Amino acid sequence: MAEPAQMRHASDRKEELISELGWARAELSRNLHDARNDLDLVAHFKHSVTHRKTAWFAGAAVAGWVLSRLPGRRKADSKAHRQTTETLKEVERAGLLLTLLNVLFTVFKPALTALASKKITELAARGGSGWHKPSR
Repeated sequence: MAEPAQMRHASDRKEELISELGWARAELSRNLHDARNDLDLVAHFKHSVTHRKTAWFAGAAVAGWVLSRLPGRRKADSKAHRQTTETLKEVERAGLLLTLLNVLFTVFKPALTALASKKITELAARGGSGWHKPSR
């Protein structure tokens, strides 16, 4: 008769362990869900900006003002600055020259085209390529 009591006791203990295991799994699941929520920085940031817009805009304005008050970079060497200025002047001259040549080509393009077509027509009228082999 001791055996059925022991079996009931073992069965109760088994059910108790199954119940504890289910509770532990549920608790682990809740903790994991809470940890994921706590580590979701993007969601926290969006929530913070959404619910505290004034503070965020004020902070951004103050940060912008502070950054605008920072001193600029130091000036470079005067020698290096002179070389840079001279190089810059040369580049400006070259750019100005290229611009001038571009304008002149645009202006004289019709005349150059007419001259080239006139010369080609004259060569064709002479009846040949216009290039003569040197005589020996």
